[in-house]
Parts: sequence; C-alpha cells; structure tokens
Amino acid sequence: MFRTIAIHFGERIGVRDNWLTVAREEGEHRIPIEDLYSVVIDNPQASLSVTAIHRLTDAGVHVLICNEKHQPVSVILPQNNHYRPLNVIRRQIELSADLKNALWDRIIRAKIENQAQVLRLCQRSTDRSARLMELAAEVTNGDKGNREGIAAKMFFRELYGFTFVRMHDDAINAALNYGYAIIRSACAKTLCAYGYNCVLGLHHINESNPFNLADDIMEPLRPLIDMWVDDNQEDLVDSLSRSHRNALAAIVNEIVRMDGKKMRLRNAIDKYVNSLTTAINKEDPSLLKIPQIIRTDLYRDEDEEEGG
Repeated sequence: MFRTIAIHFGERIGVRDNWLTVAREEGEHRIPIEDLYSVVIDNPQASLSVTAIHRLTDAGVHVLICNEKHQPVSVILPQNNHYRPLNVIRRQIELSADLKNALWDRIIRAKIENQAQVLRLCQRSTDRSARLMELAAEVTNGDKGNREGIAAKMFFRELYGFTFVRMHDDAINAALNYGYAIIRSACAKTLCAYGYNCVLGLHHINESNPFNLADDIMEPLRPLIDMWVDDNQEDLVDSLSRSHRNALAAIVNEIVRMDGKKMRLRNAIDKYVNSLTTAINKEDPSLLKIPQIIRTDLYRDEDEEEGG
C-alpha cells in the first residue's frame, strides 16, 4: 500500500474484481486496491458503494470524505485487525498517570524539536530556533509549564508573520487544517491496526473526541505540514487549489528520519506506533521512537529504507 488518491470528479465509486472504479463522463478510471494507502473523496456529489467501503477497509485502506469547502470532515477506518485488541485496550485503561505524563513529555519535546528544525530548514531566525530547543529541554511532568503553547506561538509567528492567527478563515489555515486531517487519519488508522482505541488518549481527553490518541501521537508530525505551507505560501491566496489538495493528500509519502533511517512518513508512523506499544508494555517511555523532520533535497537517499 503506497498510493494516496484524491477523487475530485466522478459520480459513482465502486469496485470490480480487485480494482477501485470511478465512473466519469469520459469513461471509467480504475486503480488497483492493493496499491492504495488512503482515498480522499473530494466531491460531495459522488456516491460510494458499501461494497467499495468494505473492500477498501478489508485491504487496510482508510477513506477521507470532504465537505463542500474541500476540507476532510469524516474518516472511514479499517476496524481493529489486531489479533488481541482487548489486551491492548486493557493496557490503555491501566496506564498510570506517571507513564502517560512521561510519554507526553517525550512527544512534546519531539514536536518542539521538529518545529525548531523546520525554522532552520525554512531559513528563519537561528535565535528563534535555538530558543525552541531550549523550550523542548524544559518540558517536564506532563508539560505543566505549557512549553508546547509558548513554542507554538513563537513558531507560527516566525513562520507566517506576526499578523497570523491560527484558525482564521484564510488559505493558510485551510491548508494547515487539510494537512493535519490527512496525518491524523493516518495515525488513527495505524493505531487501530495495533489494537488501540483512539478514544483513550494520553493527554487529549475530550469526551466528544473519538480520536484523542491519534491527536496525541500526531503532534510531532504537524510541523511537516507547517513546512509544506511555508514552502507554498505565495500560492496560497484565496482558497486551496486542487493541486494543493492533491499534494497535501500525498504528504504521507514524504521522507522523514526515523530511528536513524530515512523512510516514508506512512512507514515511520507504523514504526512510531509499534514503539509506543513497546514503551507501554515495558513501562519505559525512552523506548518511544518519534519521526524527525528533514528536507529531502538537503540529503541523498542512499540510506532510504528500501521499499519505502
């Protein structure tokens, strides 16, 4: 599974044999299901057959559905396919507050370090980048000092300017929201595959949020979207173009560094969640391994994971 496709046109989405089919005026388009990692349906007029849903999810493919503003608003995930999901959920429920805090500290340190890296890669202030690294080192005890919030304010202002306000209705925020939704869905799909219940978060505990745990583990990956938005800032004027949405949907194929190796983000998320399981089972937060953001044009790919 390696392809993420976005469907912008086509009235009927179905399956035939081992192919996903998209009926369009000029004819039928077909994509091998075994090649798919995720499908983004960015056409409110499209119809998706139940057969297509269960064939896609059986193959481990997750489906995102966008609204009329082209923002992902729903996700269809493969149901737990872990061989002992009840044991995993029991361990989730029994996690101590100390272990949750220690895991969260590690996640937030990695997020702030990735933000500092993005500032360096985007050639922003070295002083700001250095200050973010200091904030990362200061994260302790479940980040009760809110170093995450302090770092975020500094990071966004340095990247997008002092007038930028997160969640305003503009093209930059639309791109951020779209990209974050893509990464969130990839994290949720992988967590489900490992038997986790995404409602049970480490730090996020919103009772109305079915993806608390996905929101936890995606935090260090957000700066990858932030960097993409900065790279494309001049083109983000009024709304997201179809090409922008396609590029963001494919962000899971970007290269990151994970445990000393370069690999696709989708593979790194799998190793990230696997290490979360190891850290929880052994009650050792130091075993949690988190992807690091790099810019691939600054590196050669000779150490890239084969098949990534």
